[in-house]
Amino acid sequence: MNDARLILCMSASLDGFLARPDHTLDWFLGHEGPQDARRQRATVELVAQMGTIILGRGAHDEMSRAWPGSTSPIGVLMNTLPKVVFSSTLAESAWANTRVDPTPIEESVPELLRRADQDVVCFGGARFAHALARHELIDEYRLTIHPVALGEGLPLWHGLPEPQRMELVASTVYADGSVTQALVP
Repeated sequence: MNDARLILCMSASLDGFLARPDHTLDWFLGHEGPQDARRQRATVELVAQMGTIILGRGAHDEMSRAWPGSTSPIGVLMNTLPKVVFSSTLAESAWANTRVDPTPIEESVPELLRRADQDVVCFGGARFAHALARHELIDEYRLTIHPVALGEGLPLWHGLPEPQRMELVASTVYADGSVTQALVP
């Protein structure tokens, strides 16, 4: 039996939103500073332990424009690790080491985890994360909550069939006021 887990790694606002209503991340991206180095190292360490990255179409489209050519430590990992994009509308991806899977996630993700030698990480996007949560496919939530309230936007939790109780297994506070929590269902 394989012990590979699916870890959802996302950032959210203090009031639980992943992005503004128009899907922009201006509240989060571009505000990184020297105080974020520790959090960035933690993300690199997490991704370095993963065997595969899974994404929805929206996150793929954003990341496949942002990461190719990056020589940063996280960029190198994002470009070299195998990636699976779950999409019924994308035929192929030009992003290195990426394959497209049109199979429903509730069928494909459990099989992917059964075959995996290492944990699998998901960076979103919002609709993909909602679908993974709805199908109870996430083994660990690695959520970074940033000290900013948006008031409205794309919610972190949406369309759950019932409340999902979580157990906090780790928490790290960073100098910029963000907090990363590792939670398991």
